[in-house]
Amino acid sequence: MAVINVVLQGKGGVGKSLISSLMGQYLIDRDQLLACFDADPVNATFAAYKSLEAVRVELMEGDIINSRLFDNLIEKLVELPENACVVIDSGASTFIPLSSYMSENNIAQFLKETGHKLFLHTIIAGGQAETDTIQGLNSLLNCFPGTPVTVWVNPFFGQIEFTEKHELARKNAKNGGIIITLPSYKKETFGHDLETVLKSRLTFEQAIELDGLNIMAKQRLKIIRDNIWALLDGTGFTNEIKNTGTDS
Repeated sequence: MAVINVVLQGKGGVGKSLISSLMGQYLIDRDQLLACFDADPVNATFAAYKSLEAVRVELMEGDIINSRLFDNLIEKLVELPENACVVIDSGASTFIPLSSYMSENNIAQFLKETGHKLFLHTIIAGGQAETDTIQGLNSLLNCFPGTPVTVWVNPFFGQIEFTEKHELARKNAKNGGIIITLPSYKKETFGHDLETVLKSRLTFEQAIELDGLNIMAKQRLKIIRDNIWALLDGTGFTNEIKNTGTDS
């Protein structure tokens, strides 16, 4: 059973590519067979992480999904080995047409019938983006009833009110969806180092081995990486990885 992770959120600039890159790096560090795809037609941020080898895929024709292009992507997915883990990053502009197209064609059920499993991921961001990102989550839950959504809470942009007590969080939990809350770091030290790495599109491993980075910055990046990896180790996200290659 291949595990296919699709990152969807209608609000731009809230960390979709960050989440995609974190999943990709984590899966590599956990010795998983990884395939990455960047389906953002505007900003190929995920593909800019060269070591993750994300393949750029075009899905849109104007404002609608090109069914032929989407079918080509599905062909690539179903041909993957059963022990593969997939990360697909999509753009804000594709959110409505892509989620609607996937829902109309019952992609979750189709992938299940072909021996794979679909997991949706979205981001709740803080500050002014919180309302819009919560609306994005609500849209996903309505488009994909019964499909678990992994909600990544990103505090980088400010305080977040969304918790497991929120009605959408409770609704998602009934489907098996989980919440992953990313750590919050001091912007002057840890946050500065992380932002520098993100702007350079470097993985943690690349940054830690970088000659031009000072030793304490590398130490802080190791701490950030280890904190996030430990967080993922304790979630249901890891359970699906452990089940890769077995019957669902």
